[in-house]
Amino acid sequence: MKSSQRVSVAARVHAMLWGVFSLGGIIAAFLLPVLIYVNNLAYPLGLWPATQIDPTSLLVTRRLSTLLIFLTVAGSLFHGMFRLIPTLGELGLGRFKEKMAAMGYAIIGTGIVFLIIFLLSLNPNLLRLP
Repeated sequence: MKSSQRVSVAARVHAMLWGVFSLGGIIAAFLLPVLIYVNNLAYPLGLWPATQIDPTSLLVTRRLSTLLIFLTVAGSLFHGMFRLIPTLGELGLGRFKEKMAAMGYAIIGTGIVFLIIFLLSLNPNLLRLP
């Protein structure tokens, strides 16, 4: 195998993280406005088609919609943190790049764990088999 064909593990992980960053940006751009519209505009203004049903209960009682919330919040969190770290580096904090990256990943992990706990507290039946 030629040396140009060898790809290090770190390069592969880095490429996968940038892929997740890109996916998080797409999710944040498309799904976050939909969730904001449904929960914060459509329902309070009476634009929601089923006015007797609270949209929040619709979002957390169905597995697919709970997955939508999880992907939207976790993807937005990952995307935002991945953008914040280079921005802080450009502001003159480049010498702390490794520490900022470690803190960023810790914040992402903690946020996802708290998101899972929060979604399970809203609907404990999510883990039951159908």
